[in-house]
Amino acid sequence: MLDLPVLRDDKPRVGVSACLLGRLVRYNGEAKRHGTVADVLPRWLQFTEYCPEVAIGLPVPRPPVDIIATETGQQIRNRDGLVADITDALHACADDVCQQNARTDKTPPPDGMILKARSPSCGPGNTPLLNTNGQQIGITHGGFAARLKTHCPDMPMVHEEQLVRAVDIEVFVLRVFLYREQRRWGNDGKNVAWCRDMRARIMTLPSTDIRARLLQQLEKQVTKK
Repeated sequence: MLDLPVLRDDKPRVGVSACLLGRLVRYNGEAKRHGTVADVLPRWLQFTEYCPEVAIGLPVPRPPVDIIATETGQQIRNRDGLVADITDALHACADDVCQQNARTDKTPPPDGMILKARSPSCGPGNTPLLNTNGQQIGITHGGFAARLKTHCPDMPMVHEEQLVRAVDIEVFVLRVFLYREQRRWGNDGKNVAWCRDMRARIMTLPSTDIRARLLQQLEKQVTKK
């Protein structure tokens, strides 16, 4: 509906949990390949794969970890003691992703993230939070996702279960484009003109709810004068 271009050489860069692309990196040595992520979204986006648990040195397969609420805060570890607290290591992994523009390769942080739902490392806001007895007492962000949100609070971030309907896919892709344009041009005239054109496209959409969601994102890209 949004008539987004199928780019070849200038696609926004999005980080993706590697298991969603079919990589055998999960704790049980399996993958969770997601067809929409792996086969549809590359029309508009270029992917960079991440598996934070592998990146910090955990093997495949490995004992599963949970997010556990303790007196000193949330810890990401195995309740049987087979994997020590990896919270700080996951945070450091996210720090590296978001601070890549300071590295020698000058690669900027991603323009968006697609993360594995309910993962203790990657889950964006829907990972079970357990008490020390193993009972679920709430939901929270995975350690890697939480740190990404600290560094880049406006960066579009979803899990695969939020990419079911065609309109949700289009909304996510547009949000990534908008975020990339803001980072690329800041608040200069080219960015404002681009946003003006996108506002006109959004206003032609039939759904009031979708228009509101997209316009909210769009307003973050435009300087209020």
